[in-house]
Amino acid sequence: MDVSYDPLLETLRIVSAHLGHDGVTQSEEPVADMLLQLPRLLARDPAFNPPGQSTRSFDESWILALSGALRLADADNYRFLLLSRMTPQSASEFHFLLRHALTILDEAG
Repeated sequence: MDVSYDPLLETLRIVSAHLGHDGVTQSEEPVADMLLQLPRLLARDPAFNPPGQSTRSFDESWILALSGALRLADADNYRFLLLSRMTPQSASEFHFLLRHALTILDEAG
C-alpha cells in the first residue's frame, strides 16, 4: 500500500531498525519496549519496512489503525483490531504498552 509520510510510522521504523541492528533485548524506553514485546504478544515477528520507504506492511498499517482508533476513542474498532490478532491477555498487555508509547511520543511532539 503506497501512503504518505507518517511521523509515528517513521519513528516506529527507526526504533525497530535500531533494535534489530544493535541486538537490543530489553529497554526502559516505552517505544522500544513496546516493539520488543510485540513479537511475543503477536506470537510471530512483525514486519517493519526500513525508514523512508513509501509502502506499509500489514503490521505497520495495523499499529497505525490501532493508534488512530485509540486517539479517536473508537473503543469498538480498537477492541476489534486488538483481538483480531492477539489473545485477550496479550491484547491487554499490548494496550498498556501502546498507550504508554503514544503518550511519550505525543509529549515529545
